Amino acid sequence: MTIDELKQDISSVLSSSGSKAEFYFLLKNDTDFSIKSVDINDPDQAELTSAFSSHITNSILLNDDLSLVSLSSADDRINAVYEYDLQEIPDELSHLKEIIDNEDIDPYVSNSDGLKNLEGILILIGNQDSQIALYKYQYPITLLKKDSGFSLIKSGGDDRFKKLDQDVLKINSKFEFFKINGKYYILDLKTLEKFFGFHDAIKNIAKDGIKNIEDTSLVMNCDVFTSRLTDISFSRKLVKSAKDSPVLGVIPNNQIIDFSKNHPALTGRFKYSEDGSQFNLKTKKSQGLFLKLLNDDFLQSELTKKYYDSIAKDNIQESEEETE
Repeated sequence: MTIDELKQDISSVLSSSGSKAEFYFLLKNDTDFSIKSVDINDPDQAELTSAFSSHITNSILLNDDLSLVSLSSADDRINAVYEYDLQEIPDELSHLKEIIDNEDIDPYVSNSDGLKNLEGILILIGNQDSQIALYKYQYPITLLKKDSGFSLIKSGGDDRFKKLDQDVLKINSKFEFFKINGKYYILDLKTLEKFFGFHDAIKNIAKDGIKNIEDTSLVMNCDVFTSRLTDISFSRKLVKSAKDSPVLGVIPNNQIIDFSKNHPALTGRFKYSEDGSQFNLKTKKSQGLFLKLLNDDFLQSELTKKYYDSIAKDNIQESEEETE
């Protein structure tokens, strides 16, 4: 899948005849989730459909700088869509599948459901032939509860204020994840890291990354990585070492160590074993730099000869010369 192919799939859904948005509340009670369909009057539903479609168009379809990257190769670039390629799917993501597959979802009833357990908003756009499902994380600030202090509202053209007597849910068109054609895509990695199911999926693969590092005998004590597995951002960087490092097991250890001693950004930043054959990674900073080293983030421009710390390193494929 390329970014252009993904855009084409999304465009097909948005332009399909009869495409509209359906809205669902994801409610969480302790560890149990439930999905409820939301009844919205037709004019407001049409306005929300337009808002989300416009956001998708502007943030994805018309974004020429957008990259498509697999989640296991996530490199923290800002302008990217991450394709979820891990085997374990967090519950929050799996609910997108449910609203696509299930046509019989119970309606939301305010008296029994309430908004206090609102975990997220699910949006299904499309028709029977093609759909895109969106996940919008519920931030506390978007729910104004009637009992949260003395709140005043002004209605219509009336200049008189009155006390808020009902909960108010603010909805904008921003969303964090989506599913289309059976695949999940991530727009906001930080939100994904809030989900405990994602924690487990990442830690399991990160352990493989530690094993890969350990097998090369490049680091004196790999327990420094194991002790940080609860740091999900750090574990996610270990995942890349487990699957896609262009350095680990490819470049000889002595060359990696020589590089770390001579590159301007790394000189003096590492400690080594007495015989100089291994990294001694006692500090978090040195551990972070080591993972960047494994991902080949330290580059030199062939044109200017300047050194760079590069996040995005998409492979450039040589194109065949056109023949007349």
